[in-house]
Amino acid sequence: MRKTSGWYVAILFLAATVLTAQESITWPSVSEQVSPLGEISLKAAEGHTVVAVARKPPGKGPFPAIIYLHGGLATTPVERLKDLALRRPNPSRYLAAGYVIVIPTFRSRQQDPQTRDALADCLTVVDHVKKMPDVDPNSVVVYGCSGGGSLALELAGEIRLSAIAAEEPATVLYTGMLSRNTPKRDTVFEASDAQPIMEDPKRFYTEEAQKFTREKIRKIACPILIVQGDQHIINKINNELFIPELKTQGKKIEVITYAGERHCFGFAGDGSPQAASRLFSDCQAFFLKHLPRRPRPIAESLIRWAPVQTQ
Repeated sequence: MRKTSGWYVAILFLAATVLTAQESITWPSVSEQVSPLGEISLKAAEGHTVVAVARKPPGKGPFPAIIYLHGGLATTPVERLKDLALRRPNPSRYLAAGYVIVIPTFRSRQQDPQTRDALADCLTVVDHVKKMPDVDPNSVVVYGCSGGGSLALELAGEIRLSAIAAEEPATVLYTGMLSRNTPKRDTVFEASDAQPIMEDPKRFYTEEAQKFTREKIRKIACPILIVQGDQHIINKINNELFIPELKTQGKKIEVITYAGERHCFGFAGDGSPQAASRLFSDCQAFFLKHLPRRPRPIAESLIRWAPVQTQ
């Protein structure tokens, strides 16, 4: 009989605990005594300061790392980043599973949806994470939802990553279809300004946009997981245009759809608790196939399982 390695048994135990807890839907709360919260300030392009928060499993690395990218076009307050790292189910599930978790924010894209400022900030974060002493630089993954999902895809074409998972990526951004030339209702761009594009994407997917998109896809080297609900109109672009483009170019891609789920239901993990827990398990299984450095789950004695409070 083949001997099963210790890390694999631990991974299975954690997954089984998550699944067993589904009736009550719990999440692994890891105290700051076990895993202190750290704040990161980095210098990006033109002297801009990029802000992030980070937590690592106890003990000595190297560990794999996950960079967790929020959605939207605007910069997120640092208090929100801290809340995600300390009190939200899905980021905590990655920490408990044995990842260093890093949650950054980035410059706004509300004046120009096609600015590279946010991407430059994220590249600065990835570069920093790879140099962290407790991180295996060859075992870094990125997860992002909506606008963060678009950035995850951008990063996959700009820097070496083990894999990415994009939850309902805002491909109106990635494809260039939402730009400073798009009509907007107010003085800055909001997600609602992309509604006409999402409703009729083929009309806006011009030859120029197609060429722009295909050139960016061509540079993607890592495997991609697309996770999505079936309620948001962004899925029309992704299912009809973007995912077929990825497949046409032979990219390593998997797609998982969660029936009845809304936009970004899995990001924090407390909007639709059961589906979000399942999404974490699916992402974790995907990442494990592509990580050279396997995560080592935090000992059960250091975890307090708490009920998910639906937001």
